[in-house]
Amino acid sequence: MDWKYKHFHQERVFAATRDFVLEAARTFMDESLGWRITETADGITAEGYSFTHRAIANFHIQTAASGASSDSETVVAIELLVERAGWRGFMLFDVGGYYDIQIRKWLDGIQWSIHQKLTGSNDESTNPLVLAQNRPAAYIFNGCLVFIVVSFALYLLVTFICAVVGLVTGHLFLLGRSSLIIHGIWARILSALILVFGAFLVWKIKHSGSERR
Repeated sequence: MDWKYKHFHQERVFAATRDFVLEAARTFMDESLGWRITETADGITAEGYSFTHRAIANFHIQTAASGASSDSETVVAIELLVERAGWRGFMLFDVGGYYDIQIRKWLDGIQWSIHQKLTGSNDESTNPLVLAQNRPAAYIFNGCLVFIVVSFALYLLVTFICAVVGLVTGHLFLLGRSSLIIHGIWARILSALILVFGAFLVWKIKHSGSERR
C-alpha cells in the first residue's frame, strides 16, 4: 500500500488525432483548473490541489493501437496520484468516489475542448466543470462530503481520547453501532495500538507538509 499517494486510473477513446487531443487536454487543464502543466514523452503532467490535497495527474495520450479508424482515434489514460495527507486530514479512502468523479469530469472536459476547437465556439457555460459548479446537486454533494469528513475526524478524535483513557485505566470504550467496552490487559494493548497508529498518521501528515515546504 502506498501511504503517500492514493492512486486512481481511468481512460477513454476520443474520435480525433493524437495531436488534436493533446492540445485539447493541455488547454482544458490549464484554463479550467489552472494547474501547472508539464510536457512528457507520451502526453502531459498536471500538478495542483484538489479538495485540499496536492495531486499529480499523468495524461498518457496515445493513438489507438488497432482498428480501421485508429489513426483518427486517440486513447487518453489518466493516472491520478493524490497525496493522502492534507490540511483537512489523512485520506485513507476516497469518500463518495470524489476523485473518480473528478477524473470523469476531466475526460468530459477534454471532449468539450475538442468540440470547442472543431466548432470554433467559445461558450464557457458548457464547460463540464462550470456546469457541475452551478448544479444544486453539486452543492449538496460537496456539503455531504464535508459532513462525512468532519464526522470521521470527530470519530477519530473520540477514539483517540478513549484510547488514552483505556491505556491509563484499563477500561477501553469503543464507540460504534454496537459500542464495546474492553477491560484489563487487552484494553491497554488495544489502546496502545490505537495510539501508535494515530501517532503514525500525525507523523505522515507532518512529514508530507515539511516536504511541500
